[in-house]
Amino acid sequence: MSRDIENINLQLMMQNLYQSGKYYASIGGRANAEFEEDYWELIKDPDGAVRNRLLERDSFISDISLELDFIKSLKPGKVLDVGCGLGWLLSALDDKWLKYGLEVSNFASKYAEKYAEIKTGELLNCSYDDNTFDLVVMHHVIEHMQEPELNINYIKRILKSNGHLIIATPDFDSGCARRFGSKYRLLSDDTHISLFSNDSMHRFLRDFGFKILRVEYPFFDTKHFSRNNLDKMFDLTTTSPPFYGNFMTFICINGK
Repeated sequence: MSRDIENINLQLMMQNLYQSGKYYASIGGRANAEFEEDYWELIKDPDGAVRNRLLERDSFISDISLELDFIKSLKPGKVLDVGCGLGWLLSALDDKWLKYGLEVSNFASKYAEKYAEIKTGELLNCSYDDNTFDLVVMHHVIEHMQEPELNINYIKRILKSNGHLIIATPDFDSGCARRFGSKYRLLSDDTHISLFSNDSMHRFLRDFGFKILRVEYPFFDTKHFSRNNLDKMFDLTTTSPPFYGNFMTFICINGK
């Protein structure tokens, strides 16, 4: 997954969010319908490392420990994982939860069926009843959506009053993003088409009626916290490393 990023002025795009009041910067890339086998199997990271997503369940579960710990504090009910991928978050939840998943990829949704009841397609094209879910999770999904406003309104409708939303996404105005600019590693993923900042995501969620309970920036308890990645912060000639603040996780309550 790659895009021509040399002519992208990320800092200017993020400044425009502050000045215009917009929630995200739109940028061209691959559509959801193209998330098939090549997205889930052997892939190459921006720094050239090759990995296989199908072999990363344990690593993924470790990286979402903050989300899982919060979910454990809730009374089990109905949960919907939007963009559930291979179903690994759902697989880690207690069986007391009634588990549902939604995934645009036919390949991934078939894989995830062993863990939950799965629908294949885009959220706006699926039929869920009002006030259905106690918890909706969007783990690194909204940056892939072309119409975040319509999608968050849909989620608000299907989420129960005082139901919880967990939404994680990259911060394209993080310290690392500002330091590396067009070499920011998360910019090179051409499935990232709606780019939020920390400030704009706060505004986005509040304006659509969600109360933010807390915000986390997972890094120090993940595999990415290493001396090697710390050292790479000093080398501006290469792609940025994974670093604190690149990812942000919002835990919210639906304030209908």
